[in-house]
Amino acid sequence: MLSNTEINIVYVKSVRARRLSVTVGPFKPVRVTFPVRVTLRKAQEFLESKLEWVKKAVKQMKEVELQTANRPALPKINKNNARVVLKSQLKFLADKHNFSYNRVFIRNQKTRWGSCSSKNNINLNINLVRLPQEFQDYVILHELVHTRIKNHSRKFWSELDKYVGQSKKIAKKLRNHTLNMFHCAA
Repeated sequence: MLSNTEINIVYVKSVRARRLSVTVGPFKPVRVTFPVRVTLRKAQEFLESKLEWVKKAVKQMKEVELQTANRPALPKINKNNARVVLKSQLKFLADKHNFSYNRVFIRNQKTRWGSCSSKNNINLNINLVRLPQEFQDYVILHELVHTRIKNHSRKFWSELDKYVGQSKKIAKKLRNHTLNMFHCAA
């Protein structure tokens, strides 16, 4: 059994949780979130089943914490400028490739660069403006393709390749620009 002395762990019962999940982030305890219908014991067993993953993620987070401590602080993002830049790039790419979307939201998300809802609302992370243009366009086109294909099937990646070429390679490179959070769910 994993003890709280080895790794700092917080268990959170949530009415919003649909499944068990473990989140590991820098300067934070390991967070195990579980639905109200699940017992604490089951949540602990779930964590035990993910133990190797958790230990690896915690080790990586320790490295991120060390890097962060030795890195100068990033300059603040001008939120208004970032919103204008990202919304205009989204519109440009959507028009260029005949995509349509409903609404767009620019947020300071902790775990995602972007997402597309079932209603074709697009969420973009404000921190995208810190990335090179190649990655900004990749994330935006990734979400635009989700307006047509709502999963990550072979068909999705093939469609995305039409617009960015070698999308899986770009996705892999984008992981180096981490949002410094790991998440594992049941």
